[in-house]
Amino acid sequence: MMPLQSSQSDAPYCSACGYDLSGAVNAAACPECGRPLVEVLRRRSDPRSVLRCIRKRSDAEILGWPVWSIAFGPDPARGERYGRAKGLIAIGDVAIGGIAVGGVGFGVVAVGGLAVGWTALGGSAVGVAIAMGGGAAGGFAVGGGAAGGIATGGGAVGYVAQGGGALGVYARGPGAQGTHVLAPNRGIQDQAAIDVFKSLEPLVGSGSPPSWIMTAGLCAGAGIVLSALLIGVIALVALSRGKPSNDESLRSHLRTGDSGGRRTP
Repeated sequence: MMPLQSSQSDAPYCSACGYDLSGAVNAAACPECGRPLVEVLRRRSDPRSVLRCIRKRSDAEILGWPVWSIAFGPDPARGERYGRAKGLIAIGDVAIGGIAVGGVGFGVVAVGGLAVGWTALGGSAVGVAIAMGGGAAGGFAVGGGAAGGIATGGGAVGYVAQGGGALGVYARGPGAQGTHVLAPNRGIQDQAAIDVFKSLEPLVGSGSPPSWIMTAGLCAGAGIVLSALLIGVIALVALSRGKPSNDESLRSHLRTGDSGGRRTP
């Protein structure tokens, strides 16, 4: 496999995967991803490349990380097949940070197709504290399929589990299985299960399965939003104390009469 183009900034490349197309511009398709060349052939000088490749970050930093960072698309000049954004707030193909939003997100608050973090929201979500998504795993997990300490979903596995099909030490639902089961439709009402679900009612709801998912989803969503707001406040404070922009520095130089290291009389 040919490396990404880095020595010649205007070399042809594939906009879909970043493959170096030098010597392959007459091919019908990209040798790496198979996309038709007529669709994906780009050069760095092509205005369309600018739209697909974004690398931006704040000057202000906190603990050595930029307050915000955005990275999308392949950048052959840097040898990058996709954007990696790292920052207190990171948005990109792959995002790592306090609030991480991307195709793949790793962060305190992670949002993405695959999200991994303290709190996570995504197609597939793994959260130490809260996870919410199509497939979710975490301390408090809500999803189509959920696994965790307290799990709610169409299919749920956990210490406390509830859903259409639930498996746990304490399980509630039409098809629940476990040590202590609450399944009124089957005439099973274990007192220990009743007590546990009653004590957790603010988190897991009561009544029928739809209300369980709604209550658990609202609680999980609220936790994720509150975590994001906290990080957002930290980011705003960091930005307000960050480095001055180039324009601000220039205005400062003009006010003081500083030019080339000398102050004009």
